[in-house]
Amino acid sequence: MTIQFTNEGNLPQPPDRYDSDPCCQEVLEFLRRHPRTRFSQLAIVRTLNSNRLYIERALARLTASGVIKKYLENNIPFYSLDACSNR
Repeated sequence: MTIQFTNEGNLPQPPDRYDSDPCCQEVLEFLRRHPRTRFSQLAIVRTLNSNRLYIERALARLTASGVIKKYLENNIPFYSLDACSNR
């Protein structure tokens, strides 16, 4: 499965290095459908119906590379593509 990304507004253009990681692709595809919304890790895991460990690794990798943003609210991490996210 190959995902095509378009650069809409100020959304980050994901590097090609995620093409070989299906879990990163799946997370990015999900977040791109909701670019201004923050999601908890649990919400992402349940929505994607995926293994929690794989999602954790994908989120850590995407956050470390700056492709997605991580926010802490009441000590709970939330993830989003857009720096101006709403809840």
